[in-house]
Amino acid sequence: MNIEDDQELAEAEQKLTSIAVSEIGFSPPPYDLPYLQSLHRHLFNEVFSWAGEIRTIDISKGATRFCRTDRIVPEATKIFESMAQAGWFEGMIRSDLIRAIAEYYGDLNMVHPFREGNGRAQRLLFEHLVVNAGYQIGWAPITEEEWLQANIDGVDCNYAGLIQAFEKCIGEPISE
Repeated sequence: MNIEDDQELAEAEQKLTSIAVSEIGFSPPPYDLPYLQSLHRHLFNEVFSWAGEIRTIDISKGATRFCRTDRIVPEATKIFESMAQAGWFEGMIRSDLIRAIAEYYGDLNMVHPFREGNGRAQRLLFEHLVVNAGYQIGWAPITEEEWLQANIDGVDCNYAGLIQAFEKCIGEPISE
């Protein structure tokens, strides 16, 4: 897009990804790293030439260092395999689902497979997980500040903030 102004890029990115999200329908499991890459690619293909590609540089945000590039695929694979062994959370009662989703979200967030756009791609993936488990989900009940702090706390495996966030975001069972 050849945009060099950060604010202008952020606004364009927000508009384009909002459109892209509306084009992505629910897909049932199995989910894996290539699936997450496909979500990222669809969300950001109009913004980044490298959309959907695993990052090749180590990154950090503030004091948080994310997964080293040589560990992205093995760590993500372990997380997705563990979710598969958990039956993609199908049949869980809401309280158990909230705890599981919060912990897996925090762990996958530390993998941070992309240079940018990890949060949006990961939230979309977790929407699919929650819907597949039979529950409604919406992000409106939490503030950006709450969400950011919950993710920061999750770096040290303190999932309390993510649990509180998902308590607000995961709604009632989806009626047939």
